[in-house]
Amino acid sequence: MTYDELVTNIRNYTEVDSNVFTASVINTFITMAENRILRDIDFDVFKKESTGTMTSGNKFLSAPSDLLTHRYMMITVDDDQIFLDFRDTSFMKEYWADGAATGVPKYYSVWDQNTFYVAPTPNSNYTVELGYLYRPTQLSSANPTTWISDNAPEALLYACLIQAYSYTKGPAEMLGYFDNSYKLAIQGLGIEQQGRRRRDEFRDGMIRIPIKSESPGP
Repeated sequence: MTYDELVTNIRNYTEVDSNVFTASVINTFITMAENRILRDIDFDVFKKESTGTMTSGNKFLSAPSDLLTHRYMMITVDDDQIFLDFRDTSFMKEYWADGAATGVPKYYSVWDQNTFYVAPTPNSNYTVELGYLYRPTQLSSANPTTWISDNAPEALLYACLIQAYSYTKGPAEMLGYFDNSYKLAIQGLGIEQQGRRRRDEFRDGMIRIPIKSESPGP
């Protein structure tokens, strides 16, 4: 589904024209819809790796500008790859209270939206690899198709319609209908992305959905 098709569908489903649902308003719907989808599902297609360098004596590490959420952090020490354990910031500050001391980093945490915090404070310039989910470019008139619009059009449309009916204070039953439709669409995506795509049929077997049946009786 292209951007223009989505805009037309939103206006047709809601029977609200461009005088109310301007491009600016609909772009806001799309932003909120895409954010909701990205928070509900970890898509394999948005996995990314970034390589950088920790600076000796600096406990902070800049996060990639397109980071949505981290997956892992790994450093190279004497040609050995070591995965850091994730902890909260309060643990880190207690564990490594002496900010002047240095060592081989063992833990990492999120300091703020743009920065990671590692402990111990690095004693060398270690190569670091960050695995993360990135935030894709939003669907727009300038970017008329995206992976989500091509592969999850139902979820995108229903998520936009939820925003549209909330915006117009539309009938509660219609809002409930689209909310349930969105949940079904996202459930299907979850089975695909976090179920089938992360299993191996040889090792894990096929996914089986239980079928209800009446127990035999007299």
